[in-house]
Formats: sequence, C-alpha cells, structure tokens
Amino acid sequence: MDAKNLAVRIARAPSGLPQRSDFVLVEEPMPVPAEGEVLFRAIYMSLDPSMRRKLPGPEGAPVPLGGTQQIGDLMIAGVPPPARGYMGGLVGQVVESRHADFVQGDLVQGGCWWQTFQSVPGHSLEKLAPGTSLSEALGLLGQHGFVAWCGMRNIGAARPGETVVVSAAGGAIGMIAGQLAKADGARVIGIASGDKVQYVVDELGFDACIDRHAEDVRVALDRLCPDGIDVYFDNVGGDVMLAAYDRMTDFGRIVICGMASEYNAVELPFGASLRPVLRKRLRIEGFVVYDHYEDQFADFQAEMRALIAAGKMKYRIEVIDGFEHAPDALARLLEGRNKGKMIVQLGSDPTD
Repeated sequence: MDAKNLAVRIARAPSGLPQRSDFVLVEEPMPVPAEGEVLFRAIYMSLDPSMRRKLPGPEGAPVPLGGTQQIGDLMIAGVPPPARGYMGGLVGQVVESRHADFVQGDLVQGGCWWQTFQSVPGHSLEKLAPGTSLSEALGLLGQHGFVAWCGMRNIGAARPGETVVVSAAGGAIGMIAGQLAKADGARVIGIASGDKVQYVVDELGFDACIDRHAEDVRVALDRLCPDGIDVYFDNVGGDVMLAAYDRMTDFGRIVICGMASEYNAVELPFGASLRPVLRKRLRIEGFVVYDHYEDQFADFQAEMRALIAAGKMKYRIEVIDGFEHAPDALARLLEGRNKGKMIVQLGSDPTD
C-alpha cells in the first residue's frame, strides 16, 4: 500500500486558544488489522469544540480544564472503541476487513484519532446506509444531528407559539436545534456572529438572530423576547448563557449541550445563583448523547430524513483540506469563525 498514514500528535499543552505549534504532523506505520478488526481509510474528519476539552491543561490548571490526553498522544477525534461508529469522528472506506460484516469498499463511520488509516474492532464501526453522503454522516444524520435532536426532543420539547433561543445558532448543532424547534411551530431566536447572523435568518428560517459581537445580548433578548424565553438551547455557556438564564419564563427549560466559551479558559469561571431555578421552577438539564443511542437513534434518523425530504432541514458545511490545516481550523472554530459544520477532507470522496 503506497498511501501515507499521516497523523497529528500533541506537541505541548495549549494555554488558552490552541496554536498550530501545539501539534505536530507525523507519518505513522500502516496499521495491520487483527482478527475481528477492520482497516479503513478516513476521507472526512469532524472538527468539534469539545476536542479542546481533551487536550492536556497547562501545569497547575484546575482539573476540569485539563483533558485526558497527554503530550505525545495522537489527537482524538471521537470516542474510542468499543463505542459505536456514529460516536466516531471520521467517515471513510474499508481497505481490509477481518470482520464478517464488512468487505473492502464499504463506506463506514467510526475511529477516533487524527489519523488517515485506522484499524478498529468491527463492532465499533457503523456501515453507512445506501444513499448517505459522507458529509451527511458527520452532520445531519450523524452525531451532531443526534445531539440536537436529543436535546430538543428529550429536554427542550418546544411547543407551538413558545419562544426558543439557540446560542451558536450558525454552528453544527445550533443550526439543527433551531430548525427542529421551527418545525414544532415555535418562534426561534438565534445568537451568532458575523455573516452567520444573516445565514441563520435567510437560509435556516429563524425568526431573528442576535449578533453577539455587534449588540449587547441582554438588551437584544429584552427586545426580541419581551415575554421571556421558554426554551434555551445552550451551546456556549458563559455570559451568553447567563443572559438567557435571567430571562427564562416560569417552567422554562434550559438544555445544556456545550460550554464552548469555557474550553479555552485558563481559570474556572464563576457561576450564577441558582435561586431563580427554584422561583421559576426551571428545568436545567445536561445530557450525554451516547446514553440515547440504543433506544432513539433510529427514530432520530427517520425524522431527520423526513425533514430533509420535505425541505425543512438545511445545513452548511465548511471543508478544510488536509491535516496540516486542521489545528488552525480548530482554533477558528473555537473562536466562532467557522461557517457552519467544519470537517477536514483527507482523501477523495467516492460519493461525489
């Protein structure tokens, strides 16, 4: 096999926003699949803000700010096996199989490293359904879509006429969460920045979108949500979350999905008083999407495919070319300068 097995390893612990110099691009030996394993070539890899949480923290940083990886480790792109394939951060094509369920050429999702060729247990891979594009498998029909769906369906439960606010509304999860709420008949307000603000309104169909860099979010929420917020879908935490928290209606629901504003912190932020939780009878609930795979993933895919077919679900993908550009792209993503779902292309796409 002539292809190179390129990979990215951690060169040092980032302080704040990751830099290109925190990583090193290397060539690894070609993996050899053992009995029951599958060797696949990654074609696309997902970039996600949560990757920042896995990186080692600076010396002396509080424990929550230091991740599970060490200097010298391969950078992680998903949940390691034996987790199911949809939890993996890569999609690709089978090169060699020693597992009865897969043959050479199968399109699959799985794997967990910033690495071109990966050998993983066959039971950790997910074979893509016929007609599924590789980029869809990392977005609308994959983990990000499932995260948004679980948060809105299990916790947010938006009803017709309610006001729903979604932070990071132009991001991989926010785009889907807001459109799900619109499909339920809710009035949806996004919070985003830059050119994503117009995209969220014009293309995704949100009722309005706040530019968090151009307007005070608290003032804008008072203007756009005069009767308060019924559901807040939180992807960022920090001051944006606090602004929504102060404006929740009685029996409101706050979906804690992500804390992107805290991933680059060098010290732990202060929280808010929980007194309004009691007074307003709020429901504030976090969730881990992996808990819902066995009983809800099929329902999610069925509903999502129906919404796509009905033209009620749109999605924007920004493609980064090659591992060498992935560290800079991760930094842009953490700063909110991405244009929708960000993926890294590592090879030619056979579904194009």
